[in-house]
Amino acid sequence: MGRRIGAAAAVAAVGVAALAAGLGSAASAGPEAKPKKPKAKVKVIRGPRGLRGPRGFAGPPGLSGPRGQAGPQGQAGAQGPAGAPGPPGPSAVRIGFDVPAGTAETQIADVGGLILKGACSAGGDLSLEASSAANNARARAAVVASATPDSVAYDEDDDLDTIDGFDFVGADDDDAIATLVYRSAAGAVVTANLMLEQYSVGGAARCLVAGSAVIASV
Repeated sequence: MGRRIGAAAAVAAVGVAALAAGLGSAASAGPEAKPKKPKAKVKVIRGPRGLRGPRGFAGPPGLSGPRGQAGPQGQAGAQGPAGAPGPPGPSAVRIGFDVPAGTAETQIADVGGLILKGACSAGGDLSLEASSAANNARARAAVVASATPDSVAYDEDDDLDTIDGFDFVGADDDDAIATLVYRSAAGAVVTANLMLEQYSVGGAARCLVAGSAVIASV
């Protein structure tokens, strides 16, 4: 019995000492700190969007890249409409002189300044001469006539005037062809191709000059 009382007294003494130590440490620690309250967040209200500013200057162009390969050729397009017709070209002037014997000299052509005159004598001899509508023209002629062998003749006039009579046929006035090239002082060029014939119909002599003359286009 005495031992139980002694043990209880010892436990009580230890408890009192522990309580005294706890009170002392609490007293030295001071008053307990209060927790801080969080600050209230300020709500930000966004205003209206402002106007767009002016566009800035364009920057300098960059370097050109390498050239790519050529693509395949495309299909041919549709044919376009026909263009307007061009001006008419020079046309040939028909020359026809078929007269009986005894026909006096007659103008048979006036083409681009070249004047041709023909006549048929009483005996049926053809004569053919050239002149110019203006002075200082030039003319070249070649005549091929039937003969044994055929004859070829050439003649020229380097100063063909209005009053001249250039007899470029001469005696080769039957069964013949003649080509005459004329150039006026102004530059006009005329080429005449002629057939020359002396013939008869029912015993009546006749003379024939037939062909054409063309003015060269400018």
